[in-house]
Amino acid sequence: MDEIKSEICDILKGAISAAIEVGELPIPDVPEIPFSPTKTPEHGDIATPIALGLAKSAKMAPRTIAEIIVKHVNQNKHPRIRDLEIAGPGFINVYLSNEWLYGTLRTIVEAKDAYGRSEVGVGKQIQIEFVSANPTGPLNIVSGRAAAVGDTLVNLLNAVGYEAIREFYVNDAGGQVERLGESIDVRYRQALGEKNLEIPEGGYQGEYLKEFAEMIVAEEADAYLKLSQEERVALFRDKGVAHLLGQQKVSLERFGVNFDVWTSEKAIRDSGKPDQIVDMFREKGYLYEAEGATWFRMTDFGDDKDCVVIRSNGEYTYFVPDAAYHHDKFDRGFDKVIDLLGPDHQGHVTRLKNFVQALGLVDDWLEIDIIQQVNLVDSDGTRRDMSKRQGQFLTLDSLIDELADAVGERFAVDVARYFFLMRANNTHLDFNLELAVTQANENPVFYVQYAHARCCSIFQQGKEQRIKVKPIDEVSLEMLTEPSEHELIRKLADFPSIVLSSAEEREAHRVPHYLHELAGMFHPYYNQHRVLDTSNMERTYARLILIQGVETVLENGLRLLGISAPESM
Repeated sequence: MDEIKSEICDILKGAISAAIEVGELPIPDVPEIPFSPTKTPEHGDIATPIALGLAKSAKMAPRTIAEIIVKHVNQNKHPRIRDLEIAGPGFINVYLSNEWLYGTLRTIVEAKDAYGRSEVGVGKQIQIEFVSANPTGPLNIVSGRAAAVGDTLVNLLNAVGYEAIREFYVNDAGGQVERLGESIDVRYRQALGEKNLEIPEGGYQGEYLKEFAEMIVAEEADAYLKLSQEERVALFRDKGVAHLLGQQKVSLERFGVNFDVWTSEKAIRDSGKPDQIVDMFREKGYLYEAEGATWFRMTDFGDDKDCVVIRSNGEYTYFVPDAAYHHDKFDRGFDKVIDLLGPDHQGHVTRLKNFVQALGLVDDWLEIDIIQQVNLVDSDGTRRDMSKRQGQFLTLDSLIDELADAVGERFAVDVARYFFLMRANNTHLDFNLELAVTQANENPVFYVQYAHARCCSIFQQGKEQRIKVKPIDEVSLEMLTEPSEHELIRKLADFPSIVLSSAEEREAHRVPHYLHELAGMFHPYYNQHRVLDTSNMERTYARLILIQGVETVLENGLRLLGISAPESM
């Protein structure tokens, strides 16, 4: 469809140029041609409001302008155009010949699993950092949403030619992992029978740490009591990080997300890069001393207040290693980096961008998108509150387990990923658990997958009836005359532009919306029209090509989402 719009654009520009040349349109230059969708096929395949946009400069009525433009289009020279119609105040509705519909099917059949792909981003490298949960507990469902979105965005970017990679930044340094070590120490001593011990302020209460401490006791008994508390906390910190990070990796693999790169904050700190960043900021005059601490002049970049980068005890705040990490990304040669952050990092966005600007990097090199909160909604409509420190949160694994109990392990990840991807990243998501476990058309992921399975069943039935799919060049596609068939093909033609816009706008939710709409057009067609009809084999062969196109697009779209395309359900 984008190619067709480009062709129609050139035709209309040529008509406007001809009208200007003969003095019928008193405008200085040929403008860009905007397009707008049509409500129904009866209003054309595409429409343009160009005549309305030219009315002021031409000092003419829009309908008059539209009539002039249409007059200068020689339809005999442009077989793509079946008809041009002037509608309303001056819209030009373009009716395309059926040949472009058949050409769409040919393109899909020839491209197969490459249909929807393009080379827009060839030669450009993009890094997407997502999830990056602190290794202080299991992954929760908010991280699950980030994992689904990030993984899908990488798929989309790679589909349109970029070289995109997945990266997880392991926050294995700083105060949160120290408190993890302290919390494990308390649970370890409690497991050995010590009384009157409390988790330190800001520590982690979760049952998972009790289980981990009991595992340590089972393996090492009281061997660690001979160490000083400081040595014990440091030991448990490292053990805890390794254990919990290992669990996170297993959870992500189960969820179908495999990161290309894992970067350690501790390794960044140990590399000396934070010291280099501080020296760089100091040389540029961005730092000053006050109240025993070192401050960054955030107000130089339009912020309302400065921020501390080195505390009075000499420790860096998290801003410095974050800045060093992003400079490391730049050193690795990425043309763009995208950070997908959780809702609790909203206030961090501007400051991080300011630090990147202070490093001398271009403004649009770093893109930050917030993945909003997920609320799990039970069957009675109540929401489950979550807090990692209080131990009140639903893990990604427990969600998949709950789904697997209802729909089977085979579809549990599919359901979770689809539901996480259904809404725009910047909107809160209510994960409707009752709907998610519904094994019926009301469940959107099954509705889409069932459409694919129905396509496959048609081919299986054809095989049983010894009806083969003919090569497309031997098929009379003109037999596809039903309006619903033309609507399906028009929808199939939209897929490449959906993939491209989803990738470029970082809006993964567009793909499940599109697939659901396509399935919504296919199911009624399947119910109302017989595909395999031995009394009309020419039409049967044509309809099999159409079904092949629907199956291909559904499978390609589901693959981008990391969701299976089952052949039977």
